[in-house]
Amino acid sequence: MNEVSASELLAAWESGSEVSVQAKDALLSGAHFNVWLDTVPAPRLRGVLRRRVTATRRRGRPVVGATECLASLAEMGERGLLVGYVDDRERAGHWFQLYLDPHPLKVIGCVRVGISSGDDPGTGPA
Repeated sequence: MNEVSASELLAAWESGSEVSVQAKDALLSGAHFNVWLDTVPAPRLRGVLRRRVTATRRRGRPVVGATECLASLAEMGERGLLVGYVDDRERAGHWFQLYLDPHPLKVIGCVRVGISSGDDPGTGPA
C-alpha cells in the first residue's frame, strides 16, 4: 500500500459512533486527510493520546471520543497501528485523529478535537 484513498478510508469505518459519523461526513465533504503508512505500537499510541488529550483540555479545547478510543487501543495489545487524520477545521472547526488496523484496513478509534483553522493540532505519527 503506497497511500490510502478517500474511498478506502471511508470503507475502513465500521463504527457508527457520533465522532466516526462526523469524521466520515467531513471526509465526504472534501476535508483534507492523511494516513501515515508506518505502523506504531498500540501501547505507544495510547500514551501519546493520553498526553495530547490532557494538554488539549488544559488549553480549553473540547475533546470527544477519547475514552472509547483509548479502550479500543488497549484492546489491540501490542499490534502495530496506523495513524491518520481528517482536517475539517475550515468547515466545522474539528480535527479528527484516527487510529487504524492495517490488516485489513479498519478504523479502530477516532477522536474529535475542536480547534480553529489557525491552530496546529500537533499531530502526526507518534
